Amino acid sequence: MNAPNWTDQEIQLLKSDVSNKKLACTLGRTEAAIRGKRQRMGIKVAPSTAVPTTFEEDKKKTSDRHWKTDYDALNVKYKKAVEQASVTDQLVELAKDLAPIKYSSMPLVIPKERGGGRAQSAVLLLSDTHVGQIVSPDQTLGFGGYNFDTFLNRLQFLEDGVTSILQDHTTTQIDELVICLGGDMLDGALAHGAEAKQKNTLFNQFYGAGHALAQFIRNLAPHVPSVRLQCVVGNHPRWGTQHKMPTENRYSNLDHFLYAYLQALTGEVKNVSWNLNKQPFSLFNVQGFRFHLSHGDHLRGGDKALGIPNHAVGRMVSSTTQLYGKHDLASPHYYLLGHMHRGIQLPHARGSVLVNGGFPGLDTYGLISGFSPVDPSQLFFFVHPKFGKTATYDIQLKFATNNHYELPKDVDCI
Repeated sequence: MNAPNWTDQEIQLLKSDVSNKKLACTLGRTEAAIRGKRQRMGIKVAPSTAVPTTFEEDKKKTSDRHWKTDYDALNVKYKKAVEQASVTDQLVELAKDLAPIKYSSMPLVIPKERGGGRAQSAVLLLSDTHVGQIVSPDQTLGFGGYNFDTFLNRLQFLEDGVTSILQDHTTTQIDELVICLGGDMLDGALAHGAEAKQKNTLFNQFYGAGHALAQFIRNLAPHVPSVRLQCVVGNHPRWGTQHKMPTENRYSNLDHFLYAYLQALTGEVKNVSWNLNKQPFSLFNVQGFRFHLSHGDHLRGGDKALGIPNHAVGRMVSSTTQLYGKHDLASPHYYLLGHMHRGIQLPHARGSVLVNGGFPGLDTYGLISGFSPVDPSQLFFFVHPKFGKTATYDIQLKFATNNHYELPKDVDCI
């Protein structure tokens, strides 16, 4: 493999009097490469003078050189980070431009006569679909099973469940549907083991999930006056070169590309609006109550039996409350999370912490790790302007059997 080209910043460092060894550590290149490049450029590092110097002079010179080298190295990293973010923004815009705008609004469904109570909002926490993941029964003792067809069936079951609740189980007017996309919508291409795990290419994951989820949103839109989408990214669709989720440019992963694609695909559905941003958390109001949406991978620890990171949840609520209090703002009432693939509700002083289920159910990782087996599910609830979260539904996806989504013929997921 050819060595990367030398940048202007690296050339300037080569012209300095920093030693080859020091530059090799700073630039991430070999000492031989540094020496060879300097020889080809005719750069000679000045030898140390024999003029006696005091200890303080040596100390100051070393300190100045140290900080200059550190500054130059940080400057190189900064420019690379800016370049990466710029490329990500361009790719997101490209995804929007290339998306075929084909999903138009459907006829409005006339709701049944409602009671006289105050109007409420509906909130659907949709996360951890892991499109592209394959769970084989012959590797999970016959208890697990998941693939693209199963995803489509369970998405259809979720759509039917939400539609049925809105039409047949609700006695009050519903003003809006807030769909919270909580991340890990795609399984990605992380290499956790010695053998390649990826069965579905990243393009097929992205393309197949995009068209299925766009139809899901389009089909729910006629049942409410407006649909609002809030988004955060998950940890699975990060780039394969990242051993863990980055703290900078966290939004730059395949989930964010999927959301941009969905925004374009649903661009002609008139009552659908998107809040697509680069924040690690999504903060928004529903009926006057403050919501805090995150994927949940930042919460570590907890026991494997119940899968509840109690201490991490407590720290999150405490630190967020302090942050809001410092700026004289009301702290969130409800924290929405995914990642843990199990429904959990934990109360706190102003509301509750709500953890969503997942789509796949039992997989090989959960089986080997000894996690308690839980059924695939998603969380759906209403929010009242006075009482906050009211009726709550854990929609169980294991009963799904078929779907009616029409995908492009070139979608090739298994």
